[in-house]
Amino acid sequence: MRDVRTPRRLASSCLGLAFVLAAAAAGAEAPTTAMTVRGTTLTEAVAIALRQSPDVLARQAELEAARAEQAESRGQFGPKLHVDANVMQWNSPFDISLGAAVFRVREAFTWTVSPSIIQPITPLLTIYDQYKMQEYGVDVAAIRREVVRRDIAFQVVEGYYRLAEAERLAEVADASVTQLEAQQRQAQSLFDNGVIAKNDLLRAALAVANAQQRMIQVRGQIVLARGALDTLMGQPPDTPFEPVPFVGEPPPIGDATIQSVENLAAAQRLEVVEVIKDIARANEGVALAKHKLIPQVSAIGNYTHFEGSQFQQVDASYVGLFASWDVWDWGTTWNGIHKADARLDQVRIARKKLEDQVRLEARQAFVNASTARDALEVSNVAVSQAEENYRIVTKEFENNAATSFNVVDAESLLTQARGQVETSRYDYLIARAALQRAIGKLVDGDR
Repeated sequence: MRDVRTPRRLASSCLGLAFVLAAAAAGAEAPTTAMTVRGTTLTEAVAIALRQSPDVLARQAELEAARAEQAESRGQFGPKLHVDANVMQWNSPFDISLGAAVFRVREAFTWTVSPSIIQPITPLLTIYDQYKMQEYGVDVAAIRREVVRRDIAFQVVEGYYRLAEAERLAEVADASVTQLEAQQRQAQSLFDNGVIAKNDLLRAALAVANAQQRMIQVRGQIVLARGALDTLMGQPPDTPFEPVPFVGEPPPIGDATIQSVENLAAAQRLEVVEVIKDIARANEGVALAKHKLIPQVSAIGNYTHFEGSQFQQVDASYVGLFASWDVWDWGTTWNGIHKADARLDQVRIARKKLEDQVRLEARQAFVNASTARDALEVSNVAVSQAEENYRIVTKEFENNAATSFNVVDAESLLTQARGQVETSRYDYLIARAALQRAIGKLVDGDR
């Protein structure tokens, strides 16, 4: 008989490697369709993550802080009420003797209260600049929160599909064990009847052991994938839930082209909007630096009440202007202007770099999605071929025209093809979701 053990061993080794790679893949990325998380759709799972994720909550707190800073700046526009007061108990009254007469200059107890209203005039320019900068800061904080929400949503969808993929690979491994166990029983029967040699029986038993080992590895990956997804959703890593495999034909990419997705990314990506806000904020920073050159003039109104002195007016009030101007500060203000100009140039340059980067990301995502779709189509054809090959070889074995080696090799190719279909399907779904993210969409699990 022809010795075919070497190619068969090679095929079995390739199958083992394929299962290891497929199991390792069960922790990557995912796009959009409805699934069930213990009665919860994937869209709802994303919503849970957006409510509970620590990263989202941290960005929300950052947004609230930015709003508080803006409100703080807004309070600088109006007049300020300032009050000075003192109460003093002296060791004794202060008297002056003029001949026989004694005049009380100050009592032993005195007190003063002096409220003032101060309204900035020229400082309103710098206050307005600061307010606008804080306003842009609120916009930037809101954008950053949405960026985190988008990324968390994508990671949840990705993890969800990877978990579903791992469970489908476990089903493939279970089916492989079942097929090989049936083949082992048949081989045992043939061996007992003297039809096949002992090495054929041992080969069947070894194939069962290898398939069981692969199944154990894949189930370990399921536990890890579920824990990672729980963590992304902001809940304990041992929270139980069960995904439902993707059913039906994966949605197409559509009529998009590389140029169209690049243009969408440049127009819709929040990172580009953020840098535009940074440019506007840097412009306000330049204006703020320049306004420091002018004198600081404020209007002031004051009322003072004094008790306990004969030489102090009891009630007094005034209105006027207060001016302050740093005529010479060794170039501090001018250098501040140069610094603000440099900052503006910096963010303008960053915008061009960022637009190029998001275009490249969109291009890569489009190519990845397109190639993943093609790979899925090829794997579907391969499964049909592997199933037909396994059917033929099984028939030959039943007619004693093939050995258990041939059956094991055919089953290994079939299991490998089935596993590759599942991996290709979820790779495509994940690549499609990555494309949606790359053009600025929030992936929420819908088709």
